[in-house]
Formats: sequence, C-alpha cells, structure tokens
Amino acid sequence: MTETETKWSERIRQWKESGKKAAEFAAGQPYKATTLVWWATELRRRAQGRERPSQPRRAARKIRMARVVPVSRFGATSPGRGRSAGLVVEVSGVRISLERGFDAELLGEVVRALGGTR
Repeated sequence: MTETETKWSERIRQWKESGKKAAEFAAGQPYKATTLVWWATELRRRAQGRERPSQPRRAARKIRMARVVPVSRFGATSPGRGRSAGLVVEVSGVRISLERGFDAELLGEVVRALGGTR
C-alpha cells in the first residue's frame, strides 16, 4: 500500500468509526467529503482486485444541455402556412434546424462533434 493509500485508509477508518456522514466528518478537514467518499470507493475497488473502467463515467453521459425552441421564433412560417414547423436545437452555441423526419443518428454524431456529449 502506498503512503497516500495508507493515509486515506486511516481517514476512512476514523470516518466509519465516527458514525458521521461524510460531510459532517470532513467539515474542518483539509479535504472534501466527496474526496473521502471517492477514496473509500477506490480503496474498496482495489482491495477487490477490480480495475477502473477505461473511460471515465462522464463519457457515457448524454447531452449535458441543449436548448430547444420552435423554428417560428427564428422566422420560419408556422404550421398551416406552407411549411411544417420544426425545431432548432442549440448545442455549444450552434443552432441546428430540424424538420419532421430528421435523421436522429446523424444529429447525435453532429452533437458529439460539437462537444455536446461529455
């Protein structure tokens, strides 16, 4: 066990013995509660001989934030005036106009390319 692992192992032992929640135990300490919980999970994972996933969990998340507004807001005609209403999706400052029947797979690729998935 490394010096860092030993230090965190001792902190985790003290935390568990205290019966306090992580936030209560970490208050006033030179580390955050989230770090304490992460080390508890990490040391347990290492003790069980499990490897960490090759990609961070964040990589699996969907679009963090997308703003969807009616096309008519940007000057398109409304339904019944010769053109069907669609959507404009804004990702990373780029507006993408979509009409009914758009290719969802292609949209996903474009959003990923724009950095919408993290």
